[in-house]
Amino acid sequence: MITISREFGSRGEEIAWLTAEKLNFLRVNKKMIEEGLLNQLSQENKLVILESGGHLLFKNHSPALHVRIICPREKRILRVKETYSLSDKAAAALIRQKDRDIQKYIEEIFNEDWSNLDLYDLIINTDKITIESASEIIANSFLIKEKCKNTTTPYQKEDSGTKIELSSKAKKEIKFMHPSEKEFAKMLDFYRIKWEYEPKTFPLGWDSEGNITEAFSPDFYLPDYDLYVEITTQRQKLVWKKNKKVRRLKEFYPEINIKIIYNKDFKSLLRKFGLESG
Repeated sequence: MITISREFGSRGEEIAWLTAEKLNFLRVNKKMIEEGLLNQLSQENKLVILESGGHLLFKNHSPALHVRIICPREKRILRVKETYSLSDKAAAALIRQKDRDIQKYIEEIFNEDWSNLDLYDLIINTDKITIESASEIIANSFLIKEKCKNTTTPYQKEDSGTKIELSSKAKKEIKFMHPSEKEFAKMLDFYRIKWEYEPKTFPLGWDSEGNITEAFSPDFYLPDYDLYVEITTQRQKLVWKKNKKVRRLKEFYPEINIKIIYNKDFKSLLRKFGLESG
């Protein structure tokens, strides 16, 4: 298992979710622990435990990797301010309260100091590192630890060593959500460009417990170009929601390359290939 302790505003929730996704682990939140499910879950699954003293509950569990996510206070204030639409003062107050609550819980339940770095195997500062990179570091650290025991893991790396291997479906089984996507796939096949249809979903929003509230699955991924493509045939004034999602994706995952093909561009491609109807 992996336990993740985080300062409020350090993006630990997002990192926990992505790490669980990469390793195909079950992500355990506070509610599941409060309902007494932890012991059962730990016997049946590999887990990523977010906060709730997981690093102390399994302090002497040698296979566990204990991680702490930190970030400078100024950066956390900025993130909380933007996320919750708060003033600087209100964001700072919320951070103090959240961190104080965790510290009090750790002291009362475990008689330990939450900020004692000796309790952790790995410490990551998210000031200048993306949540994607942070989750990569955690996943790789776990793999190294697992490798020492000669065990296997469902997490697979590509030859480049930087991207997660994307799952793909047989093309004949793909059910496109819109006819425009099918036509675009035909064009890619014409040029013998490798493609995958909606191979990955990117979380874009989370609630206070780390549960996903918003996500985005780009239509295509072109592995030879490391490029995601989103098709939209809506009128320009109606695509603002999709543009917003793409902006948020670039904000959370700056290393991801993505391009939107708008209605006018798509029609131009159809004319070029003689596929335009009507």
